[in-house]
Amino acid sequence: MKLLSAIFREEISDYTYPFSKRVFLRILAILVASGVAIWLLALAFDKFMITPVFCANAEHISICANSTSIASCVALVLAGIMLVPILAVFGIKRPLLVVVAATVSLWGATLWAGGSWILSLLWVVLATVLVYLSLIWLNRIRGNGAAILFMTLFAILARVVLAL
Repeated sequence: MKLLSAIFREEISDYTYPFSKRVFLRILAILVASGVAIWLLALAFDKFMITPVFCANAEHISICANSTSIASCVALVLAGIMLVPILAVFGIKRPLLVVVAATVSLWGATLWAGGSWILSLLWVVLATVLVYLSLIWLNRIRGNGAAILFMTLFAILARVVLAL
């Protein structure tokens, strides 16, 4: 707890927006729920919409082969759309920029975990929480240009790391 109190000291700064521990914990809970929703939506789109519609005949074999990827991208975009107003309500500056950078970073998230469903779920939730929290933390910078630059660099770095 000493580390959290050191991180969330309420200091007035000319360079960053304040960020309280209470808001951080609320956003953390929302992001965990969002990670679970992304995984569940991707699974539902794959099993109940894309596979039954496109895998019934051999004409759409490329869509059928990539159904998990397509479903995860759709789920990621839908979750991002739902997160923009929630982040704005919690006082996060430039919430659309955060969501776009996180969506670029997490593109294809459900494909990263092969094997058991629980490991896949945990991986998607962990990746979602870490990427969004990192981008929200970087977004505290007051200057728009600097915030966009650092968030773009983070999105590129996250894409490279998560693609390994």
